[in-house]
Amino acid sequence: MLKYIVRRLLVLPVIMFLVTLILFFLILQVPPEQRAAVYVPSVNPHLTESQYQELVQTTIERHGLDRPFWAQYTEWVGNLLRGEWGYSPSSREPVLDGLRRRAPATLELTLFAMIPAIILAIVLGSLSARRNMRLPDHGVRAATFIGWAFPPFIMALILMNIFYAWLGWFPPERLSISISPFVNSDQFRNYTGLVTLDAVLNANFVVFWDAIRHLALPAISLGVILWALLTRIMRSSLVDVMRQDYVTTARAKGVSERHVVNDHARRNAILPLISAGSVAVSMLITWIVVIETVFNFNGVGRWAVRGIMHSDLPVAVGFAMFTCILVVLATLIADILYAVVDPRVRLF
Repeated sequence: MLKYIVRRLLVLPVIMFLVTLILFFLILQVPPEQRAAVYVPSVNPHLTESQYQELVQTTIERHGLDRPFWAQYTEWVGNLLRGEWGYSPSSREPVLDGLRRRAPATLELTLFAMIPAIILAIVLGSLSARRNMRLPDHGVRAATFIGWAFPPFIMALILMNIFYAWLGWFPPERLSISISPFVNSDQFRNYTGLVTLDAVLNANFVVFWDAIRHLALPAISLGVILWALLTRIMRSSLVDVMRQDYVTTARAKGVSERHVVNDHARRNAILPLISAGSVAVSMLITWIVVIETVFNFNGVGRWAVRGIMHSDLPVAVGFAMFTCILVVLATLIADILYAVVDPRVRLF
């Protein structure tokens, strides 16, 4: 197992090299004059056109924006490794600092969406497969069809209108106006940046409940479509596994249906779910940009949207790097889980 993990870790630098190479190639499609604007976000309004063009040309030469591809790429990667991800004119802060401050909010929302969705997918997918072509199966399949049919932003608008605008139960944003100053003060100790976990560690139930109320709607909006996808995969996989010879043999030996599913079938049926889970991370990142914007949730996705609307190239590049790293790590975790569930994978 250790050798398998080491082999997968050795592949990561190659993957990140290819990712950064492709990303930087796309960056270079932006003309040097436009990239130079990042370094001169505000200029004297009294400058003439010729003076401005001279300033832009000086900036291009100073930062080597017209140098060959490999020279610029090497310097750019070196800056990334040193933590110099550029400066964001729209948010007026270094890009890496902006990511560090907002990434815990996005991570917390992702966890609250993914974990319940995966658990429910395993439970209800297994129930649907065991009751194949019966009432529970029809009910689960109908629910997954409805869940998959609603785009996350439509689900978000429906939930917000019902549970916030009408009932007033679950407000948008990350924390209430009365709670946010306390969480950011010295009286509340931030261990992880995840408000719910930090509230538990601080033994503060008020902050915990407030964070849950603000997470509920965006997490459900993200989780429903993910649950629908994973449930359908789990059901189809388990139905297929239940038709295998070793399952038939277990039944012939008198093993109860519950033990057949739990001890024999589910372990193999869960393998496609693990593979789909890594792909689902990239899907969640796409959806989370919209959901954070709809709910005014101060995470990386909403920050990236605001930066892109202001033509903030460093923010766009920083968000792209952030998402690439998350997808690569999710794929690594999926590979390890796959090897844990199916030891045969470790031979490859």
